[in-house]
This record gives sequence, structure tokens and C-alpha cells, in this order.
Amino acid sequence: MNRADLLFDPQHCALLARCHEGPRSVTELADLTGTKPNTTYRRVQRLLAADLLTVAGVERRAGRSVRRYAPAHATVDVPFRDSPYPSFAAYLHERLGRTLRANLNRSFTRLDLPEHDLHLRFFFEHGVLQVDPVLRGQSVADTYAQVFAAAQTVTRWVPLKLTPDELTQLRADLDTLTRRYFRPFQDGDIPTGALGLFLLPG
Repeated sequence: MNRADLLFDPQHCALLARCHEGPRSVTELADLTGTKPNTTYRRVQRLLAADLLTVAGVERRAGRSVRRYAPAHATVDVPFRDSPYPSFAAYLHERLGRTLRANLNRSFTRLDLPEHDLHLRFFFEHGVLQVDPVLRGQSVADTYAQVFAAAQTVTRWVPLKLTPDELTQLRADLDTLTRRYFRPFQDGDIPTGALGLFLLPG
């Protein structure tokens, strides 16, 4: 297995995540992930061979040496062509879709909309057939504004017309907010918000 295969494999990623919490032995990793020590050992060896884990230290226990493992790098880049995604659009749909779907599901639950008020609007744009949900008598933009506003009380959907200098400053502000609020995801975490900047042509 190459680096990308290991990074996209849930079992190997679970081991990496545990090692990010602090150096772990094979026995500790097996207990934390609920896998057999022999299976855990083989996975650790693959991560070592791919330079994703490193030996952080060796302890003596009951007369034998016990190695503790830690991530070899804080961040790892792999070529997109090595990922399991057929296209970047597919990647965005899978990764970002989870957050959007969670918020949309909550918003429609809060709105308690009767189905007869919901429609799917099909239309052509740039030569491509599009489909969007709409509330009766509302535009697509108004519908999304209402849905996203209901998803979280702190959510606002605000269209902006920015100069190039203002856009540069907004990007810097967004980077500052990201550094302030970003926290690594753990297994089982559910996204509660998304922070982003949508750029529209013109």
C-alpha cells in the first residue's frame, strides 16, 4: 500500500489519529482501536515503511523493549491522482457534502416545511441542466437564504460586492478566523458549522 492508500484507509487512519494524541505502543493502539495486536503490528509496520509513523522512544517493560510510535510528520501531502476520487468535484461533493447535508437536514427540521411547499426547480445554466430546491413563490436564492439561516442561529447568507483590495483583506480575515476556531476532527465528531468564502464570477 502506498501513502495515499494508507491515508484513505479508515483502519490505518485510526492508528495515526491515536498517535497524534501522544506516542503509543502497539498494545495500546490495539486496545484503543479494538483490533488484535498482530493486526495492529502489521498496520504499524506499513505506516513506518511509508514514513507516516516514526519510533518516538523505546521503553523497557518486564525485561523486553517496547517501542512507542508517533507521527513522522505534522502534515502529509499526496498527489490528488493517487486519491480514490475520480475528480476534484467528486472529492468536494463527498467531503463538503457531509457538512452541508448535516446543516440542511437540521434546517429543514427546524422549518418544519410541509412537502407541498417544496419544489425542485430544473433549469439550464451555462448549457448544463441544474436542479435546486425552492419554496413556493420564492426564488432559489431566497430559499437557500432561509434554509441556511435556520441551520444555525449564527449563520448568515450575505451577498457582497467587493473591490480587489477588499477581497484580499477578507481572505486575510478568513485565515485569522480559521486559525482561531479550527480544531482537528476526532472519530465520531459531527460538523456543527462551516467557514468559507464563495467567489462568484463578476
